[in-house]
Amino acid sequence: MPDGVVWPAAEPSRSWLNLSPQTRASLEIALTIAGLLVATLLGAALAIIEALYSPLRIGGWRVPVSLVMALATNPLLGWFAYTTTRRRLAALLPAAAWCVVWVLAAGRTSEGDLIITEDNWVGLLTLFAGPLAFAIGIYISTLRSRPAPPASASAGT
Repeated sequence: MPDGVVWPAAEPSRSWLNLSPQTRASLEIALTIAGLLVATLLGAALAIIEALYSPLRIGGWRVPVSLVMALATNPLLGWFAYTTTRRRLAALLPAAAWCVVWVLAAGRTSEGDLIITEDNWVGLLTLFAGPLAFAIGIYISTLRSRPAPPASASAGT
């Protein structure tokens, strides 16, 4: 820095930590609701995409794109809902949205069409593995949030 250069004084920033307690509480509630809404809508949107990809075939062979998507994204959705709300039961909302879409996809439309047919092993396996992936994600999030036992309790006598 050359001699004689004077930097202007930094202006005080308005941090959200300096907000009043009522404003901070309202902001936390709004962010919690927004996070839960995003997780639930993502659960429904991913379920629709996965259901539509379940009958995918390439060269006559079924491709398990929806199964891989469900196994990768469902635990993350449960973790996201739990992290944004700090409540374990909140992770059930995206799981419920996902399951509702898949149950609807397994039924017949008014025209008699089916997305998940009895010979669609990808769809049936995704319908079974998707909720299990949510459960595993919620279980792992719960284990990580538990405090460690005190050192004296873990020492054997």
